[in-house]
Amino acid sequence: LTLALWRELAALYRELARDERVRSVILTGAGGHFCAGADISEFPEVRATAEQARIYSAAVDETNDAILELPKPTIAVIEGFCMGGGLGLAVANDFRVADADASFSIPAARLGIVYGAKETRNLYNIVGLALRSGCINLVDCIAEGKAHEAGRELAARLAENAPLSIAGSKLILRQLSTEGVLDMAAIAAAEARAAGSEDYAEAVRAFAEKRKPTFRGK
Repeated sequence: LTLALWRELAALYRELARDERVRSVILTGAGGHFCAGADISEFPEVRATAEQARIYSAAVDETNDAILELPKPTIAVIEGFCMGGGLGLAVANDFRVADADASFSIPAARLGIVYGAKETRNLYNIVGLALRSGCINLVDCIAEGKAHEAGRELAARLAENAPLSIAGSKLILRQLSTEGVLDMAAIAAAEARAAGSEDYAEAVRAFAEKRKPTFRGK
């Protein structure tokens, strides 16, 4: 993960948020691993001073926020190593599907780095304060076969749901987990949008007609 890639990922997730064709998003790595973490070799150029470290951390937070705020289901499909900033990306997703041999690590203390507050909060929300070996509760599903196949199956199931319902649920859950105070006006607006949507009317008709609804996110 280079500084440039952090910024590219943030822009990509904002684009995905705007794309009405997208119903769920899978984040995965290449080459048999999810992510080896930040590119330490570029730190002498991009993270050599306290001010550069602040700018770098802001880019990391921006990316993780873009994932958290995406109003669509997000899934991290993990195989091999998932380390440092890569683990931060994984816990920013709604779900984590992993191979049985996936390995997780945060080597920040070995690098003289304080792991980011937002990344730590996301991790804490999942595993709690007492971090024990085995990454308790870190992974939602350990795939019996390949994680990629299990991740695609989960994404397909999630994509069948009404987009406005998913967006509203994520809004509430995000506020509960990251802010602690509910923005009732924003929640009421999400509820009203869903209640007045074509998807809601379609769901009611489909129930009466005993068929599967077709949602459009409108």
